[in-house]
Amino acid sequence: MTAYDPSDPFSCVQAIALPPGSLPPGLRVGVPDSAGRSFGGDVLSEAAFDAAIAELIAVMDSAKPKSVDIAPLLEAAVLLYGGPWVAERYQAILDPVEHRPNVLHPITRRIIEGAAAITAADTFAGIYQLAGLRRVAEQIWTGIDVLIVPTYPRPCLVAEVQADPIGPNSELGTHTNFVNLPGLCALAVPGCFRADGFPSGITLIAPRGHDGLLAALGARLHAAAGITIGTSNVPVRAAGEGVNVAAPGEIELAVVGAHLSGMALNHELTSRNARFLRAVPTTSDYRLYALPGGPPYRPGLMRIADGSGLPIETEVWAMPPEGFGTFVAGIPAPLGIGAVRLADGTNPKGFVVEAQEIGGARDISVFGGWRRYIAGPPAPPHLTPAGSQPDDRSCDIIRSIARAKDRRDRDGPAAERHAD
Repeated sequence: MTAYDPSDPFSCVQAIALPPGSLPPGLRVGVPDSAGRSFGGDVLSEAAFDAAIAELIAVMDSAKPKSVDIAPLLEAAVLLYGGPWVAERYQAILDPVEHRPNVLHPITRRIIEGAAAITAADTFAGIYQLAGLRRVAEQIWTGIDVLIVPTYPRPCLVAEVQADPIGPNSELGTHTNFVNLPGLCALAVPGCFRADGFPSGITLIAPRGHDGLLAALGARLHAAAGITIGTSNVPVRAAGEGVNVAAPGEIELAVVGAHLSGMALNHELTSRNARFLRAVPTTSDYRLYALPGGPPYRPGLMRIADGSGLPIETEVWAMPPEGFGTFVAGIPAPLGIGAVRLADGTNPKGFVVEAQEIGGARDISVFGGWRRYIAGPPAPPHLTPAGSQPDDRSCDIIRSIARAKDRRDRDGPAAERHAD
């Protein structure tokens, strides 16, 4: 569970990113759409889930999460017990199930013995079906970073399970039985108690390798629930901020455009096991330009004379060296990588552009950053020529508009207009 084990033929090399320094500002969270929400008619369960989402919005200081179609995941969940994977359980206890079946619980025995009828063709059909569902479900992660679901639809009483040992157990795993088969990671987070005294909770789900991100978000949601640890009277401690500098063996990278969290190219970082460290502006020695060309469109950060520019918002991410190497190799001209001066005194690597490359570019420095530029209206015409210096009143107007839009849904606009 903690590292690659060469003695285990099923163990695989899987890089797990460390927890982020803090939650990325543009973290994209999704919840099941109306068709994917299942509470078995229990209004208290539904209310508890909605309350947990409200806590999420408060913790992240964000807008409402994105509604997501999780039908492919729910279909994969059915395969766990309704597909050929039951035969794997049969093989795991082959000796007792075939020679000592009386030692098994009657219900367990009934379920597993059903695998004797599964053929090799059934097994391959299940494998192919899962592969197809996995490919369809991959599209979910192009729009969100974390999926939040109810840990269980509703409480099931002992009497219900005694009357029907299989149905209620299957219902309990409605939103979680699909996690293992597609190779996702998940974290169950206890929530507040319902009005009838039953517990509630949510489960955070993400692509494999993003356990650190789930742990960071889960710790904050656990504390926000206002509950105690287990049955004790000890309250859950507030989640502190993580380490916001790169660990040994990591490289710090400052991004200013579509590689920002929640934007179109952020996956180029997260797919390389990068993790968010901190959001910090540059020193007042830079200008930001919307470069000509595209799509994809991209900004360019240009260093100018000390103190003669504006602070530009950046996000600093930590990347492993191998990921940094492949990332840099794909950077298109006229952008490059250089040292960037930040207001916190650090000088991470970052995207830069040289003065001779900004011909025809729009000076968007007054927005203070690419995210504000994307959220706001186009700059007035007199701000568009490269190197132009906007008057103070125009700066104030544009900044005011940008601030008013800064809390817009962090899923981003319907169509990304620009990219790093």
